[in-house]
Amino acid sequence: MARKKMKQVSCYSIMLAAFFMGASLLSMSPVYAESKVSTETESGIPIYEQIPESTALFPETLLNWSPKTDPDAPFNVSRVQLTNRVKADKTNADQSTEAKVLSIAIVNRHTKGTPSQGNTDKAVYNFTNWQYVDTLVAWAGSSGEGIIVPPSGDVTDSAHRNGVPVVGTVFFPPEAYGGKAEWVRQFVQKDARGKFPMADKLLEMSTAYGFDGWFINQETNVDEQTAAAMKELLIYLQAKKTKKQQIIWYDSMLPSGSVSWQGALNDQNKSYFQEGRKRVSDKLFIDFRWRELAGSKVKAEELKRDPYELYAGIDVQANGINSSRKPSSILGSTSQALVSLGLYCPDWTLRDGGQYDVERYWENEKLFWINAQGDPRDITSTKNEWQGISRYFVEKTTVNEFPFLTNFNVGNGDAIYQNGTKVKEGTFNNRSIQDVMPTYRWIIDNQAGNQLEATISYEDAFNGGSSIALSGQMTAGQETFIKLYATQVKPRASEKVSIITKGTDQTALVLGIKGKQAPLVIQGNQQALENGWVKTTYPLKSAACQMITSIGVNVKNQQTGPATIYLGQLMAGQEKATFTTQIKNLRFSGKTIVDDLTESVRMQWEHQGKNTASYRIYREEGAQLSFEGETANTAFTLLNQKRINDTTNYRVVPVDQYGKENQKSSAMAIYTFEALKKPEISINADTTLSAIGEVITLTANVSKSTEQVHWEIVGATPQSQSGTEISVTFDRPGIYSVKATAVNSSGETELVREKYLYIYDQNAGIKKENLSLLPSTKAEQGSGYTNERESYRYALDGNLTTKWCDNGSEKPWMIADLGEEKTIAGFELFHAGAGGESSDWNTRDYDLLVSSDGVNWINVVQRRGNTEDSSKDAIALVEARYVKLSLEKAEQNGKVARIYDWQIIGVNDTGIINQ
Repeated sequence: MARKKMKQVSCYSIMLAAFFMGASLLSMSPVYAESKVSTETESGIPIYEQIPESTALFPETLLNWSPKTDPDAPFNVSRVQLTNRVKADKTNADQSTEAKVLSIAIVNRHTKGTPSQGNTDKAVYNFTNWQYVDTLVAWAGSSGEGIIVPPSGDVTDSAHRNGVPVVGTVFFPPEAYGGKAEWVRQFVQKDARGKFPMADKLLEMSTAYGFDGWFINQETNVDEQTAAAMKELLIYLQAKKTKKQQIIWYDSMLPSGSVSWQGALNDQNKSYFQEGRKRVSDKLFIDFRWRELAGSKVKAEELKRDPYELYAGIDVQANGINSSRKPSSILGSTSQALVSLGLYCPDWTLRDGGQYDVERYWENEKLFWINAQGDPRDITSTKNEWQGISRYFVEKTTVNEFPFLTNFNVGNGDAIYQNGTKVKEGTFNNRSIQDVMPTYRWIIDNQAGNQLEATISYEDAFNGGSSIALSGQMTAGQETFIKLYATQVKPRASEKVSIITKGTDQTALVLGIKGKQAPLVIQGNQQALENGWVKTTYPLKSAACQMITSIGVNVKNQQTGPATIYLGQLMAGQEKATFTTQIKNLRFSGKTIVDDLTESVRMQWEHQGKNTASYRIYREEGAQLSFEGETANTAFTLLNQKRINDTTNYRVVPVDQYGKENQKSSAMAIYTFEALKKPEISINADTTLSAIGEVITLTANVSKSTEQVHWEIVGATPQSQSGTEISVTFDRPGIYSVKATAVNSSGETELVREKYLYIYDQNAGIKKENLSLLPSTKAEQGSGYTNERESYRYALDGNLTTKWCDNGSEKPWMIADLGEEKTIAGFELFHAGAGGESSDWNTRDYDLLVSSDGVNWINVVQRRGNTEDSSKDAIALVEARYVKLSLEKAEQNGKVARIYDWQIIGVNDTGIINQ
């Protein structure tokens, strides 16, 4: 969706531009990075290089993809069925009951490298305002990481639980951003039987993974024949997809094959929406260039299509609530929405607007989706302000039958709780188990003297990682009402509602009843639970056979003063004993070695899923039982499992729709850690070229299992030490060797670096300096660069505001020519984070090589797993003219080189090694 004016194509602009750059960066080679596996394991469990990741493919790799052969596929499945939902009553008079909202959100930080089922990062886009969204596009894709990207399974789980279909992305970028016409031609190619193999693969993937269709964004210029084939493919998809699946087309390519954004539904692009009686796409996203929408509405009606299947795009990626267009922009002269609303990158609330600060994220979510007042009833915002989505779009609810259970768990947090007790420390995100959050954010009525406000709280929880906190001043005996859920349920007389709270003396149930102006208020019976939680149960006999339209509560305290009240759980319906079948074939399908004491464990099992909402995984270590994870899937990865013994037991327990565990149907399996080996060790010095009396710091990088590190450096002061980091000095010039020994319970490993430290007399005339800045040093060879302003030479200019950037190579490299041989002692590299960019783009793996002739190379540094913004590597002194930097893994996940500075530390001379 190219719409921003581009002055140049640089690495930085690539990352920040809007639609076509939203997911990540550009590299030219289409490589499907499958999990690499080694079957040679002592435990018999396959070892994978990384934990399961979400899928990202190119056309040729899509054709070869199969859920039967992709080892990550089971972990990318969503087993949560799309929940039925209904429209609530209008919260304010401006809301439309016909217009819809399409959210095109970058739900994951990267196209490639996204953990399939969450991880320990709390700052994730765990969207919860589903009541205003009708379809979610999980936007992703880049020419370097993959252009065919299904949603991760955890996103589909949370969307489906809230009644929202979610679709994946097929993204053909503009040529300026790595797009290739060949990719489009591959995508639309027919086989000998006249079928579209790529289209069949799209449907196979959406069925296997359990999501609801595809958003097709074609912005690569092609010929007329390819454009016609694309339309034919869309019609083919319409004929073969299920009714619940949808295909969404972006207003970009025309029948001529050229990309020309119309900003309207018109005669130029209508054939990709409707052709005669043939539906070509289910929805059309109108590009942001639209000026008026009445013509598009008329054209849709001429085609006998619902105008609310058109989505007028508003780009909020960069400016969010400060965007020039507002929700009111799609209204006609009668103040009714002419078409539906399409939001590009409402994840601004976390990214650009929140800078991944979770507290700012929740505040931005309020401003963006509701309004500045945090009350969907409020309609005071003017046309020059961001009115909030709640202003013009009616809420929808999935609470249309009982039982209904929520723990107000938003899917991330600082710890995990069970029944009010903390059972697992540490930040996490797991959108797969996100609950249905309140329909209204927030409708609160305080009686005189009360000043309660609602927030999502991670301070305490009943189940999961969060609760709702009502905080503020309270006056004795005065009530505060909070309206929680829109509903459409007729309860039976035997059914009940229970609410679990903390910090309130009295909680009453408040039900809206259809046809009755006054709400029904029900008092309940309290039961004290652990850790200050109180469960209040309310009989629904007085509401039997009447339509309940809303559920809320009144809270009241007996004393005046500041208060914090937590809402921990709401359960509606008659709890029954449920039957779940036995979990079968529990097995360990793989592992990832984090370190020699830590492994991440892939588990799979078989289960019919009847009466089962999720599965909880426990670790049994002797008599100790510890919670490790929860999923709605029948495959899960336990992260960072610590070795206590060589084996341990894991138990999987099904959980029913009432939140009750069924231990009788659980299954247990024994997991074997890899045999503990002798420790690994490497040595690094902060400098290997030092004057007499100067302090040298030596660091040992060792296996996690290492219990002790012993050093011996003959001639140093002191000569023997212990610890992973030591400091020494020398009182005589010379070349010194270093010996370090790492010890663990399996034995010891000795490492000797011969002639590693060069000590000189202060009067020797040796000057240590950055050889990169010498006039003779040049950089004219390498894999490539984005443009002249980001060429190799900017890596050697000593300026952290410039950089070398290569976005077109699989493994970027460059060579520094020192002009003649010099003495080299080490290096310092300044990566993306040092230049003010994301540390996720720091070089992960690199090699440094030296040569005297530029032909024969010696590897002097092999750095792996770097995450630092700047990295130092000292080496034993070597004489060389050429130095090669080879980026084996240019980012933590991607392939773009970003080197802001490269210091080559040494002496502008030779011959000192033999002095």
